[in-house]
Amino acid sequence: MGARIELLMRTIVPISIGFAFVFGVSNALAAVGCRDIASVDFRNQVIRARSESGPDYGLFNGPGPGGPLRLRDGVFLQWDLTPGMWAMLSSEERAETSAKPDWKTTIQQDITLHPTATKGVRLLVLDQVHLTGTSSFTYIFGFYCAAGSLTKVFEASGQGIRLERATESGMEIAVAIWNKDDAHCCPRREVHLRYRWSPSLKRFVRDSSNAACRWMP
Repeated sequence: MGARIELLMRTIVPISIGFAFVFGVSNALAAVGCRDIASVDFRNQVIRARSESGPDYGLFNGPGPGGPLRLRDGVFLQWDLTPGMWAMLSSEERAETSAKPDWKTTIQQDITLHPTATKGVRLLVLDQVHLTGTSSFTYIFGFYCAAGSLTKVFEASGQGIRLERATESGMEIAVAIWNKDDAHCCPRREVHLRYRWSPSLKRFVRDSSNAACRWMP
């Protein structure tokens, strides 16, 4: 049975994770009310990550695939099967496939900051791991409450990025840079980007150059 599923995956052009088929989850994305950022249940929230089809930054470089991240108890599972491929499976094959997701996204860090002139900002770090492959992506989001609604004030994503430090007034993010001949496992360069909270703009702004990684905010 597993061999037939594997053959089916090989005979149909695979889709990107941004269009992965999610079983049993509605596509509806409702607006989220927000009075106290500390009380927002991000473990059971839909976070829409930005999708980009812009320039080619080189192999392994660039932002994550994006799309809605539908978290349940802090976890979001995805499959690479299209709806048409799913329809071709028997009930036994569907049960087998459902038990083996291709991607798993989890919340790794959840930090509440209190920058000047705000009631609080939540920083979330999500890891998206390819369980049936070798890729992994990290998403870093910032949210706060504005006029009673949950508002995104920061987003960065990609392979080889990590939140190094967060303070009440800013954060520092490390970004791996792959050169043309670098293996996936071993990027030879890393840059460090500094961001500070702007009370007037109500968002994080970059203090350091991102010339080496133009996909970062």
